[in-house]
Amino acid sequence: MLKFFILALFTISSAVQAEITDKSSDKQLTMCVSNYPPYQITSPQQAPIGENIAVTTHFFNTLGFTINFTKNNTFWRCLAMLEAGKVDLMSGLLDAPERRNFAHLFSYSSLNEKSFYVKNKNLKISDFSDLKGLKVAVLRGIKQFKQFDNAPKDYLEKVYVTDLDAAIRVLAADKVDVFISTDFLYLEKFKYKGNTTQQIKEIIVKLDDSALLFTGLSKKSKVAHLAPKFSELSKSMYKSGEFKRIINKFKMNHPEYYR
Repeated sequence: MLKFFILALFTISSAVQAEITDKSSDKQLTMCVSNYPPYQITSPQQAPIGENIAVTTHFFNTLGFTINFTKNNTFWRCLAMLEAGKVDLMSGLLDAPERRNFAHLFSYSSLNEKSFYVKNKNLKISDFSDLKGLKVAVLRGIKQFKQFDNAPKDYLEKVYVTDLDAAIRVLAADKVDVFISTDFLYLEKFKYKGNTTQQIKEIIVKLDDSALLFTGLSKKSKVAHLAPKFSELSKSMYKSGEFKRIINKFKMNHPEYYR
């Protein structure tokens, strides 16, 4: 099976490279980035790094492209730039019908865990059904997981906040019952240093693999016509575990972002 995937990777990448012209500008793609460790880490002192950066760079380097990066933007600014065709790529996306209207989505990883932060220690959460009737803080514009994103309005109350600091503040002030985030966030990393943060605990909830992570290619990109072959290759690399190996290598080389 592994030999089959390796052969498929070679065949598809060779076919894509054959369609790329010799113009250097056609081999340059621009990726919009925002600071969201460990997926994307931006700083003035170095080029962006992170899980998304490592996977996206590896994928497109395999196809003969090089990636240029924007300066640090907000997540929503990146989405707008992707939709307008001002950038070619954005990574770290969850699936949504509105995003497929302006971008081709290529899977590379899966979020199978979420962190639920609570202040009430008697609040038990082990799956989605435990959120019924609760006030739940989430970052505005960020997808979480399918059941939550598609929950009926009367099932729970979503409280949208602008950033992580705001989420912790409303939780600490008892304005919400739960704050949902991804599994790499830790309380000590938050800027908010009130005493009430000591009362907040983290509950790890395992999800199924339906929460896939995607790299988005703008439908206005100069290489959008190659999307079917990109999709075929990304599926092969995901199934073979190659993307996972790239991510694990980044984790081994940068343990400081996982402590």
